[in-house]
Amino acid sequence: DERLVYFDSQGLFGEDVWEIARTRATTLERLSTSCSVILPVVYTERFYADVLKSEVEEYCKLIYYNDIPVGAVCSRIETDEAAKKSKLYIMTMGVLAPYRSLGLGTYAIKHLLETASSPSTKPHLTSLYLHVQISNEAAKRFYERNGFKEVSVIDEYYKKIEPKAAWLMEWETPLLPADATEDAETATAGKAGDKQGAKAGGAKQGGKGGGKGGGGKKGRR
Repeated sequence: DERLVYFDSQGLFGEDVWEIARTRATTLERLSTSCSVILPVVYTERFYADVLKSEVEEYCKLIYYNDIPVGAVCSRIETDEAAKKSKLYIMTMGVLAPYRSLGLGTYAIKHLLETASSPSTKPHLTSLYLHVQISNEAAKRFYERNGFKEVSVIDEYYKKIEPKAAWLMEWETPLLPADATEDAETATAGKAGDKQGAKAGGAKQGGKGGGKGGGGKKGRR
């Protein structure tokens, strides 16, 4: 069964029902169709192969409305081995025009944010980021309403579509309790070291000052 989560929205959308489904091989055709209609970018076979990886199954979803696939969100995990930190890159996200303003995109992005910031998520993700074409101000406002911030503008991000520039937007995940404790301990240790250094420096400076002062007085006598 390709269905992962089922939501009865009665009371919110009347008798309508919408859901998010895990993207599997049987749903790639639907995903491809949704992406080609919603977005101006043509994705390669590698893109569709990547969304089937088990590590991203919670971050790659088809969005259903009344049993009709009307959108998708696809992401990949990027890990900096040297820094031992991982980020989630949202490669694509969108909903067909007739089904927008129904809360489907908001639910999908919140699903990503909640999953990414969960203490049980492996690997731990420090942030989520994405690119928005600068002509798409509605999409930028949508992400800003959901906590993303503009980091920069990349002038030549897109190669085959106009305009080529894109906003780089990022959402930072909350610190895990262990990380927060470690940061606090580091800060405390730093302050303690600063105080000890200041005391030692003060004593040292006092000794030098006293010696020079004594010598000066002695010389004046």
